[in-house]
This record gives sequence, structure tokens and C-alpha cells, in this order.
Amino acid sequence: MKARFGAKGVSQPSLCRHLRVVKGVDPINFAPALVAGYSLEGAPAAVSGEAWSMFLTTIRDAGEHFPLQSAWCDVRDIAPARGWDWPSWPTVFRRWQGLPLAQQLHARLGHSEAVKRLAQPAMRDKTTILPLEWVSLDGRTKDFWAHNGDGKPRRYTFLALVDCASNFVLDWELAESENARATVRLIKRTCETYGIFDRLYPDNGSAFAGHLVAGGAVHKFRNAKKTMAGVKPLGICHHLGIRLHFALPANGQEKTAERTFASLSRVIDDRPEFKGAHAGHKPGAAPDAGVVPVHLDDVLAILKREVARHNAKTGRRGQGMNGRSYQAAFEAGLALRLHRKPTARQLYLAGLIYTPVSVDRWGRVKVENWTYGQPETQQELLPYHQSGQQILLGRDPDDFGAPALAWNEKNELICEAIMPVTAGAYGSVDGIRDAARNRKAAREAVKAGAAANAYLTNADLTAAMAAIPTPDGPTPAGQVIVAGQFGGKLKTQKRKPAPPETTSVVPLEYLRNMDAHLADIQAGRKPKLA
Repeated sequence: MKARFGAKGVSQPSLCRHLRVVKGVDPINFAPALVAGYSLEGAPAAVSGEAWSMFLTTIRDAGEHFPLQSAWCDVRDIAPARGWDWPSWPTVFRRWQGLPLAQQLHARLGHSEAVKRLAQPAMRDKTTILPLEWVSLDGRTKDFWAHNGDGKPRRYTFLALVDCASNFVLDWELAESENARATVRLIKRTCETYGIFDRLYPDNGSAFAGHLVAGGAVHKFRNAKKTMAGVKPLGICHHLGIRLHFALPANGQEKTAERTFASLSRVIDDRPEFKGAHAGHKPGAAPDAGVVPVHLDDVLAILKREVARHNAKTGRRGQGMNGRSYQAAFEAGLALRLHRKPTARQLYLAGLIYTPVSVDRWGRVKVENWTYGQPETQQELLPYHQSGQQILLGRDPDDFGAPALAWNEKNELICEAIMPVTAGAYGSVDGIRDAARNRKAAREAVKAGAAANAYLTNADLTAAMAAIPTPDGPTPAGQVIVAGQFGGKLKTQKRKPAPPETTSVVPLEYLRNMDAHLADIQAGRKPKLA
């Protein structure tokens, strides 16, 4: 520039200032841009408030992917008749782009979705907890179809327990649905392998918030307002001492298991072994003639392999991983934790299902088509029939023919080994023998009760009754005692003369022998003959 315009040209600071002014301006507009006081921005276009409100309302009521230009066209066609000022499409689009993101999301997606997208997640320091302090539980239905040998296609549900401190998948279960019994088996098996964990973090689905899992918990989301009166079934978390913390409704994505499922879904569901076994990702999708279900044994083998690979993969960059695998981080933290091994008694009680029942007048209880109760447990159960209180009957879900046990509403064990009653064929010899055994047991119970009562002999009772004092003294001679009259008017009764006193001819020794003989019969002893 100095060679062309001379040594006294524009200085370097002035050139830098000019370059800043024309930055982003088309070259054809350089000259007007350098004029002092000139602005490239013209006066804002006039937009009527009613027109802009209609534009936003149209976007709000339309679908999520409704074109903005179509909403602009609707307002454009109405504006002349209403007398609205409505500029060109580029002007309206620039104004839309200048709105805050919250305003755009609210018009496009609605209030809930806008809040969900703008809410900043809470930061949790996972390095401050040890393994098995928090365990996340969730289930997800797989996309592929499988069969268990009968040829009927099913979409199985993958249940998993994930350690929140290390993201390690502790154990998993493949069930036909997200049900409570499969969840109980999963929790029980995990506690047997690694020990009892401290807290369980599920959502409030019926399989996790029901009585089999959460029975006895103080706070539950499901049926929180419908509390049962009296006895309440107990769950596996109650017997193992596991605290429950339910995820907030519509906030399941905060769980560790949800993020683990997000990582495993495409890795497992889209594997080449499941080619041709898909019918869509929606829960209600149905298979057509082109879907070939995979055998359940093959599915279990693939899941076992992929979960092991997920746990053993190195180079993890999450909190506290430092390039380790989930399994290595879990094992390192587990060495610092006090091991809580469940006892055989805890595992037995945790595996039962509990049902509120009433005791009948024979000391038996009936659940569905099963009846429980024998003479050995009759005395423990009969008081609950007299009081009308329900009890909790615990049964083995895999064998209803096994002995049951009973708890009262105070969580106190009533009795164990309550045997099921087996109904025999009509007129069978076994039924007659069972009835005879029951009658014998009843006789022995009554005989033991009679012996425990320690009755007085007739002679002792007569002597005791004779010693009862009369409050008013002896009855005066000649006084008439009026008996109760219920059929007519009261009449004076004449006192009959007392019969003459006679001397008993029965010797006293005979009366003593009779009392001893009756006492032997009452006690069940063979009488001794004189």
C-alpha cells in the first residue's frame, strides 16, 4: 500500500480498525460500511403481536416436526383480512432463531419435555461409596424373539442388578416378563454370590414395589395411599435387611441400570446371531411369518458371553475407573468392604411367598386350592380363629407341598412345619386312617387338658361347698321361700314338711373306694380292683 499510495498512507492501527468494521460484510458493502456513522442494520420489520401469537400457537398445537414455514404460511394467508403486519419468511425465521431455547422447546415439545431437556443432571461422586452399598435394579424387554423349545415366539425381559459404585453387572435373569418371582430369585442369587448389599435402587414398577420384594418396607410409591389393615406380607428385602430407595416416577433414566441397558442394548440385540428374529423395537410388536425365533439356550449363552465382556472391558473412563474394567474396579473396592454373608435361615425365609389368611375353627388355613394344618400345629393356630386376626402363611413358591410357616401382624413367628392336608379318595382306607389319627390326637389333647386342670374329687368338692358361708346366716325355721313364677299370678306356697332324717347304711370305706375308682377312670389309668 505504501508503494502504491505513498509513504503517508493509512497507518497500521487504522487498517486493523477498518478490518474489524468490515469483518463478515460482503465486499460489495465495504465502502458504505467504512462510512462514519453508517449502520448496515435497517429498521426492524413491523410484526403484529396477534400474528406472532398465532404463529407460536400453531407450532405448539402441531406435531413436533411440523415445518415452521407452514406455520408462517397460515399466518400470511390470514394477516390481510385481520389487518396484521406480517413480514417475509426470512425475517420471521430470524426472529424465531433469536428466541431463547426454552421458549422454542416449549412451543415445539411442550412443558414437560422442555423441562426434561433443560434440567441439568445432578453430579454424584461415585468414588465416595464402596461396592454393594448401592445396587440398581431394572428390566428391559429385548427386541429379538426366542422360544424355549415349544416353537412359540416370545420377547423375553432382561433383569439385571448393577453395582452403582463400579457399574459392574452383578447378576442377571432372563424372564418371560418383568415379574416379582424372577426378581426375588435374582436378588437371592446375588446375595449368595457376593453377600448382602446395603441399598436397592429400583423404580416403582409392580414387580419391584410389590409384596414379594418390598413387603414390610416403610415407604413405597405403589399403593402408598392404600395401606392394608392388619397383617402385611413380608418381602425378600425385609428378611435380608436391604433398604429400599425407589426412583422418582418418570425419572428412571437416573438409575445406573438404565445407562447399562443403553450400552448393552445395541451390542446384544443387533448381533448377527439374532438376524431374522426381529419384528420391531416397540413393546407391542408382533412377529410375522418372516420372523425366525432363536432358541432360548442360544440366547442365554450369548447373554452370558456379552455381559462378561462388558464387565471385563478395560480402558473405562468413568469416575474412579482410571482405565480399569468394571470388574477390576468392583473387586478392588470389594476387598475394603465388610462381607455380609446371608445365613441359611435368611435365604429360606427370603425365598417364601407370604399370603394373609384366616384360621378356621379346626385350626387350619386355606390358600387357593391348598389347605394347611395338622393336629401338631392346631393349638398354636386356634387362638387366631377365636380372635378373628389374620396371619401370614409363608410357602415355598416352587413346592406348595412343602411345610409352611406362619407369622402374626407383629412379625412374630407363630409356628413352623405346618403340613399340607392331602385329600384322599372318597371311601379310601387312607382317609379312614387319617380320620382315626386325628381323633386320637384330639383325645390325647383333651386328656392332657383334663390332667392339667387338676379337678377335685367329689368328696373334696362336697367338703369345699359345705364350707361356703351364708351372708345372712341360716334360714329361720318356718320362713316361706318363694320360688320364681313365670306363668301367672304369684301364689303363696305352703312349705312341705322336711322328711325324717335317716342314717346312711353305706359305709365310708365304700365312698372312698368309689372316689379313687372315678379318679383312675378320669386320668385314663386302669382301675385297681379291691
